[in-house]
Amino acid sequence: MDISHDGGWRTGILTTNMSEAVNGVLKGARRLPIVPLVEITLNRSAQYFLQRTARANRMVMDNQQWADYAFRLFEARQAEAIHHIVQKFDYNQQSASVITLSTTGQGSRTYVVKLRQQMCSCGKWATHGIPCSHAIQASRHFGMNASNFIPEYFSTRAYKKTYLGRFEPVYGEEYWDPVHFELVHNPTKRTRRGPGRDVTTRIRNEMDQPQRRARQQYQAHQT
Repeated sequence: MDISHDGGWRTGILTTNMSEAVNGVLKGARRLPIVPLVEITLNRSAQYFLQRTARANRMVMDNQQWADYAFRLFEARQAEAIHHIVQKFDYNQQSASVITLSTTGQGSRTYVVKLRQQMCSCGKWATHGIPCSHAIQASRHFGMNASNFIPEYFSTRAYKKTYLGRFEPVYGEEYWDPVHFELVHNPTKRTRRGPGRDVTTRIRNEMDQPQRRARQQYQAHQT
């Protein structure tokens, strides 16, 4: 399901970014024998967690309420919000129009903010899950703290919980339990590769379709 049709449940890293991050961690481990592959997966995953646990501890020591991504984005939007002009419309719905003044001389833009619905017509709030500059400035005019709209999963506490998983070092082979079976290699897997490109083992999905084909399918669906 596209992020634009899921009702706002996915933002930022809650989409496919996490799987892409894992692919980055395991880069170079493909097509290795099984033992090195498992070793690399374990070691890199452990280092990944160690680095982020250290980052979480640093944020806790700094009394930082939100994880780095949310903290920096919110700080930048707070600074940007100072230049916006707010016209309040309804106290019950906490709705307002927000005018952004252009710094390039190209005129201004007006956005609609509805704090009770946690919505801004710019779309950034829904996309990132963090109040945009328009919502921050509107919150100020309604006497509200915009940081209260930041979801709990962006907090330092949630970030630290994410990496509480524990990895155990593996004993040397001389300490392993004896096995009572024999591994038999398949000789067909050792044949020399023929000419041409290797056949990919990756599972293909809709993202592998050519753009032209994807557009044709979309247009056919619309009609």
